[in-house]
Amino acid sequence: MGKVRKATGPSKGEKPRKKFKKDSPHKKKNTKGGKQGKDSQTNSPSSSPASTAEKWSKSKKKRMRKLMGQAKKDQAESIIDIKNTATSDEATLPPNPATTTTTTSNNPKKSNPVQEAFKARLAGSRFRILNEELYTTTSQKSYDKFKENPELFEQYHDGFRHQVESWPENPVDVIVKSLTSTYQKKTQKSTAGPYVVADFGCGDAQLAKDLLAVKKIKRKDEDNEDENVFEVHSFDLVSPNELVTACDMANVPLKDKSVDACVFCLSLMGTNLADFIREAHRVLKDDGRVKIVEVRSRIEYSLTRKGRNIKKGGNNKDSSSSSSAATTKEKTEGTLEEFTDVLGKLGFECIHTDRTNTMFLLLELKKNRSRPKKNLEFSAKPCIYKRR
Repeated sequence: MGKVRKATGPSKGEKPRKKFKKDSPHKKKNTKGGKQGKDSQTNSPSSSPASTAEKWSKSKKKRMRKLMGQAKKDQAESIIDIKNTATSDEATLPPNPATTTTTTSNNPKKSNPVQEAFKARLAGSRFRILNEELYTTTSQKSYDKFKENPELFEQYHDGFRHQVESWPENPVDVIVKSLTSTYQKKTQKSTAGPYVVADFGCGDAQLAKDLLAVKKIKRKDEDNEDENVFEVHSFDLVSPNELVTACDMANVPLKDKSVDACVFCLSLMGTNLADFIREAHRVLKDDGRVKIVEVRSRIEYSLTRKGRNIKKGGNNKDSSSSSSAATTKEKTEGTLEEFTDVLGKLGFECIHTDRTNTMFLLLELKKNRSRPKKNLEFSAKPCIYKRR
């Protein structure tokens, strides 16, 4: 017998034989969509299309049951907070996107600090733009613009109220104290009727609200109820409430010599300030008063030399010679004396100046014997808020 050779590998020129891996009888068949042979796809009942669709539907049902259970818990908590406004049947339903705003109205979302900061910055920039326009245009143009767009009035005063919060004292409170003291002095001489006030540029009529709250105290032997001490007429570009009359402050709907006091509380805005003062002279009684509260930097003087501010009484190297100083100094804003001199030409005399406040200046004027000059025009420095 010949020797038997072992097959160690294919000989030259022969193709290698394919190796077939036998499936173990204990190994589970792949039914999850894995790669299988043609025989397994056709012969195995577990991999049929009907069986796979049935298994997917079960899994979906399982997931939906979990979502429904979580939705029921969330909606049940919201219903308790709203004091049983929803029925028990509605509590079993999943949350509807169209009704989520109503069920969570009592639990508002936390405000985003980035969005709040952006809104505040946008409101501040809008206020600065409107404020600059009011100072650099005539009152008639401002009235026409705000009449066509009354929403600008609320936008401006929203920013103004934000500015007032940072001030050490509200100028309206200063005016209330001044008018109250003036009324008490007047009642010592006569007691005829309420004290009539015209508020030019009233805003939301806060001054009128404060003055109308002051009541005249009756004596014990009098049976009548307390009467109002003040009668207030409030004017501004837009009427935000029933206390305010919308008009141009250069032409207010009041009779001649019908007012005891005219108030300009941070309202000398525009390029035609002389028209406001002449109108106050028209409606004011002969013994009437004008109360002006303004930012001190608008009225008090400021001197410049080569672009640098020189404070009052400051030492300057070039100030040794008065003649040289007179030629180098340039006056950029009018002084307080020049402002009161202009008011004198418009028919008023300054009888009191209050500089106790570091930010504001209070002036009290009375009528003089001269008539206001019709052709006189003047304007003060605009109060422009810096961008922050």
